[in-house]
Amino acid sequence: MRIVVSNVNRLLIFLLLSGSSAFAVDFSREVLPVLQRACFECHGPEVAKAGLRLHEKVSALKGSDHQAVIIPGKPEASELLRRVSLPRQNKEAMPRRGTPLTTAEIATLTQWIQAGAVWPETVQTTQHWAYLPPVKTELPRVTWPQPHGDTNAIDAFVADKLNQQGLHASPQAAASTLLRRVFFDLTGLPPTQEDLARFLPDLTTPHLSDADYERLVDHLLASPEFGVKWARHWLDLARYADSHGFQRDDLRDIWGYRDWVVKALNDGMPFDQFTIEQVAGDLLPHPTPSQIVATGFHRCTPTNVEAGTEPEESRINQVIDRVNTTGAVWLGSTLECAQCHNHKYDPFSQKDYYQLLAYFNNTEKEAERTNPKTPGSIQFGGSPYTLTDPERDQARTKLHQQAETLQAKMDQLQATTKGPTPNPNPKSIIALKPLDIQSSAGAESETQKDQSVLFIGEAPATDVCLVSYELSAGEVTGFLLEALTHPSLPGEGPGRGDAKRPNFVLQHLEVTLVDSEGKSTPLTFKNAYASFSQTRFDVTGLIDQNPATGWAINPQFHQDHWAALALEKPLKITPGSKLQLRLVQEFGGGRTIGRLRFSAFTEAVETNLPATLASEDPKSTQNPVLAAMQKQMKAVEKQIDALKPATTEVMRELPKPRMTSIFKRGVYTDPAEPVKAAIPAVFETSIEGPANRLTLAHWLVSRDNPLTARVVVNRLWAEVFGQGIVTTVEDFGIKGAPPSHPELLDWLAVDFMDQGWSLKKALKQIVMSQTYRQSSQMRAGSKEAEMDAANVFLWHGPRFRLDAEAIRDNALTIANLISLEKGGEPIRPPQPDGLWIKVGGQKYNYQVSPGEKQYRRGLYVVLKRGAPYPSFVNFDASARMACVVKRGRSNTPLQALTLLNDPVYVEAAQTFAQRLMKESDVVSRIRLGFQLALAREPAKEELHVMKKLYDSQLPQGEAKATTALASALLNLDETITKG
Repeated sequence: MRIVVSNVNRLLIFLLLSGSSAFAVDFSREVLPVLQRACFECHGPEVAKAGLRLHEKVSALKGSDHQAVIIPGKPEASELLRRVSLPRQNKEAMPRRGTPLTTAEIATLTQWIQAGAVWPETVQTTQHWAYLPPVKTELPRVTWPQPHGDTNAIDAFVADKLNQQGLHASPQAAASTLLRRVFFDLTGLPPTQEDLARFLPDLTTPHLSDADYERLVDHLLASPEFGVKWARHWLDLARYADSHGFQRDDLRDIWGYRDWVVKALNDGMPFDQFTIEQVAGDLLPHPTPSQIVATGFHRCTPTNVEAGTEPEESRINQVIDRVNTTGAVWLGSTLECAQCHNHKYDPFSQKDYYQLLAYFNNTEKEAERTNPKTPGSIQFGGSPYTLTDPERDQARTKLHQQAETLQAKMDQLQATTKGPTPNPNPKSIIALKPLDIQSSAGAESETQKDQSVLFIGEAPATDVCLVSYELSAGEVTGFLLEALTHPSLPGEGPGRGDAKRPNFVLQHLEVTLVDSEGKSTPLTFKNAYASFSQTRFDVTGLIDQNPATGWAINPQFHQDHWAALALEKPLKITPGSKLQLRLVQEFGGGRTIGRLRFSAFTEAVETNLPATLASEDPKSTQNPVLAAMQKQMKAVEKQIDALKPATTEVMRELPKPRMTSIFKRGVYTDPAEPVKAAIPAVFETSIEGPANRLTLAHWLVSRDNPLTARVVVNRLWAEVFGQGIVTTVEDFGIKGAPPSHPELLDWLAVDFMDQGWSLKKALKQIVMSQTYRQSSQMRAGSKEAEMDAANVFLWHGPRFRLDAEAIRDNALTIANLISLEKGGEPIRPPQPDGLWIKVGGQKYNYQVSPGEKQYRRGLYVVLKRGAPYPSFVNFDASARMACVVKRGRSNTPLQALTLLNDPVYVEAAQTFAQRLMKESDVVSRIRLGFQLALAREPAKEELHVMKKLYDSQLPQGEAKATTALASALLNLDETITKG
């Protein structure tokens, strides 16, 4: 029989043969935390699966219902060790869920059992390491085993750990590999031809000198692309997106916050200030516009505005999200567990949770019903903040001046024009405020700021709408019904059923006056006028009693229209009166009005009609010169609208704080005792200052908080090395993995604070280390590969697939298509048709961004939560419905199909081929392709394979053959990998 020895079993044998029992193991400090993290959930004081409890000595040594699991002095016979050493896919492996034991933890348990499984009668409970202040210990006195240049503190700790494990570091990576690696890590882009010429003119150079390498690192840290690269990681934490999320996933403007992050990172803003401005910039004394924009961090929270949503429930869910995100980003803690009960593992009570929630409970509500009586009328209002843009402001001022000049000419022309051309008094038409909107077809609607009603969602085939309006006391002579356009409507409307022919047919209209005592009086009209009437659908059909008549506007689509109705006699309105409007639209085919506004005339209707826009109407008697001016005016107004000031979402504190209570079982409708804002009790400190976000922000980045600096440097480490010193970057708690290099983590955390919370200095220290500069080759069959395949002890350099955005940016850069324009509205690259079709909310016509805009970096691609960019999703990007601390990294066939077929990558391959065809022969093209894609020369074997590919495609033509080369290079595993 063949005996298969696993890597862990090899380690156990090594430990037994080496007499490891000589090393003392501290049960309280080293063994108990491992059992607590990995075992107590199923075998602890609350649960005893299979009768096994490991939280106390007698029960642990007694074992399960079936057998003893710890045999003192005999680790090879202890079932506990066998189970935790099994491969994860084995059904007997323990723990069943959560983080498996590390090699070091298994070694600790082995030594403890070998030494007799000593379990003191009195166990000294120590506080979890993450809640103790970090300490900057002395550097180990060891020498980096592969001297290729200067070393730093990181290398001392890593070398010491390697020595302890009997492992050896790898040689330094080749200069071309290291160059490409550090470009990706600091800018997210590959080196260009110009970069290679400047920093590595000879690609066969074995190693860069320390001085040349540091010059390169400083150049990359100062690059404006640094902020774009590292903003991507931060926006994952901020759950940044361009839409609300949930079913009614409408777009919203918050890109001003994204641009703030990029600028702050490029400017080297210290992380403590970076934190304070995002959590509470609006509460700083005399906050600058930039500091207010920074608070968009907590306005990135998804907002549920589905029909029927309770606004207060939506608000509470957002506040809860802000607490959970704050815990994940700055405390590395899973606080959400404490929403409903005390945290099962970590020292956070439910009271702690709601005391933190109190800091975030005092901001404006972002969504509210437009009509309290209509459950489906919830609408996103947000807290928009106007962004300053001097160039746009200046352009808008010039257009306003043009409009004023044009209006003066129109007024003069109207005054001298003979005939019945109307000259309306703007004050004679008053828009009425909708109070209640009812639809027989259940159509959803939103009331706009101009008192118009915008119908949203799927257009019903037919509909009868009943709208009630508020009336002011006075005299009314008639009413104006407007069918208006809107970007969300098919073809911009004004009808809803067809983008090419957005007509409507209003068959009948009834207007009823309801006085303050509830008495109803139907109103009658003597005449009707319109901007335009379709043949056989004249506006007078609205006021007759014939159901076959009605008003329509074919072929005058894609523009506003109006119908004016003159009352038989002026109407005196008494205080408290209301108006009811009934619109019958039963023609079929979705021919219903998309945006409706109803106004009252206070002076004679005939002499106060709006200007006629449909001058193409053959029946029109309007002056053609005036019609041309009106058309020009509409064009100017459209330009003004396009240049309206951009806004972004920010936090705004209420003048009077809300009361915060603990929610029983986490249910907001079942409050318990009130609480006041405070930090969790485990930190054993109280913070001074007002009970607001600013006080909390200052504590988050104070030395009294032992977590933030550790959590931040660990995330930086994870982004660079592929895994953190604490591999569970999202969880520093009891169920999280312990640090592989605890002294190094603490040293980096304290140094980070000592260096002024500088992200750039921290990153420079990491990438300047010899640990980082190692070759990433695995050395198959070596002791290191056998004992530490996951590279926990850092015996080789980082190698892993690029993130989704970097894969696209990389391909566009290689093809020389990339646009490095910064800031502004999100872009829309090519994607499959129909992805943005949805039920409810506004409809959006996805149009690919023009020109170079579609080639901007992935950070700027529009992120619609309900339909995120599919190319990115295929490479593990998130829809950001919640804070994303750590992306997954999958490997699927769909990714290969994306790189081969997505229009972005097809175009990149074709354009890349055009670059290569500037070389006269195939060998030169292949060499140039390797330089541009991989920053190195091809090996002899690679040159042979690529030439063979070229020759096989040559019968289809030189361009096709070169494109095949380009596509193959873009699809190499090495091309999409940081090695």
